[in-house]
Amino acid sequence: MRKYFLFFSILLFSLQCKDLRKEGQVKEIRDQNALAGTQHPRNSSSGDQDPGYIKSGHNKENFTTNQNAFNHLKRHHHPLKPIAPNSIIVTRQRPDSLMNSRINFLRKNNIEIDLNEPVSREYLLSPEESPGFPSMITLSRDKLLKINFDNDIFDNTDQFYTNGIRIDLILPGLKQIPLSGLMIPYWRKAMNYYGISLVQNLYTPSTTKIGGILYGDRPYAAYLYFSMFKISNDGEKNVRQTSELVLGVIGPSSMGDFVQKTFHESVPTNNEPLGWEYQIKNDVVLNYHILFEKGLVHLKPLDLTGTCEGWLGTLYTNMSAGFQLRTGLLNPYFVNSGVARQTVNRKSGLHNTQLYFFIKSKGQLTGYDATLQGGLFNRTSVYTVGGGNVTRLVLNSSAGFSFVYSGIRLDMEQFLLSPEMVHGHWHLWVHFGLTFCL
Repeated sequence: MRKYFLFFSILLFSLQCKDLRKEGQVKEIRDQNALAGTQHPRNSSSGDQDPGYIKSGHNKENFTTNQNAFNHLKRHHHPLKPIAPNSIIVTRQRPDSLMNSRINFLRKNNIEIDLNEPVSREYLLSPEESPGFPSMITLSRDKLLKINFDNDIFDNTDQFYTNGIRIDLILPGLKQIPLSGLMIPYWRKAMNYYGISLVQNLYTPSTTKIGGILYGDRPYAAYLYFSMFKISNDGEKNVRQTSELVLGVIGPSSMGDFVQKTFHESVPTNNEPLGWEYQIKNDVVLNYHILFEKGLVHLKPLDLTGTCEGWLGTLYTNMSAGFQLRTGLLNPYFVNSGVARQTVNRKSGLHNTQLYFFIKSKGQLTGYDATLQGGLFNRTSVYTVGGGNVTRLVLNSSAGFSFVYSGIRLDMEQFLLSPEMVHGHWHLWVHFGLTFCL
């Protein structure tokens, strides 16, 4: 009996010694990993990097440490999962300490990230020192007011799309509006701009001097809407993504008839527009708008940008694709929102004065147009255009120039639109835009 007891005591002692040796090996490897994490901090010279991050394979000394750890595991046949020679050794700290270091880094570099974006939240809240995402999205501090005005009077016409007003306000604080959470996320490094808009557009038949319903012509229509939008500007990849949520009304409640009648009364040579009582009836406007722009050619005096756009909802349902060509004295298209103060231009090495000409063109495939076919829910409009008489493929082209000086921008643009309905005809109007840095 004593022999058996002695035998089991020696066996138990041997197993304990073996476990102690294994724990010592694990501790040695962890110490090497921690040493690699503290001696080789990631370079934090650029705004999208976090100090203290380790990226193996980009540092010869760090790679040697990883190789030694791998050889140690292979030599002793350690039961832990093997580490590949070129893999990233991830060290961990307390999540709150990592967050504090990242916040201090952002404050030190005067960077404000957009926490509405998933990649920005992951950057700030990730418990790992080497997370697998490329960057974060920052928030622009630009404050802009844009006033846009369209009218066909400059082409000596008064028909179809006859008047439009759009006012845009871009402020960093608008990201706090709950609707901003409905904007499409962007998944790479970018600068975000948040804005709100107020839009009113008016449409009439080919003449406003004849009362009654002009069958076979365009119906009277007007809409008024408020929108929330976000622009994600990626200067590295030459990409701009715009998403917009539209809420409003089409019909008499948009006060389109009041605006046109008031304008005609103020000009002695204009006649009172007749037929607004037969306009498209009141209905809700709920739409989502997406615009994607990608730089294709980048030369100093010229650039070419491809565009892809879509509308989905009760006002418009369509999709389009086209291009924009600019030439002249200009700054890169994706460097900012198109206008900046003199101090910002000087700091970034950009032209403070710009003068360039542009051409835009796009082909549009139309699915639904409430200004022709009436509201989607209210079907009591006296006169509308049937779906079979709507032109499904439309060409929209324009040419103009932009003049930018310091924090002010002026745009003038001539539009040309192909017929939107069967037996219709081409239409012209002029666009003016004025942008101020606030």
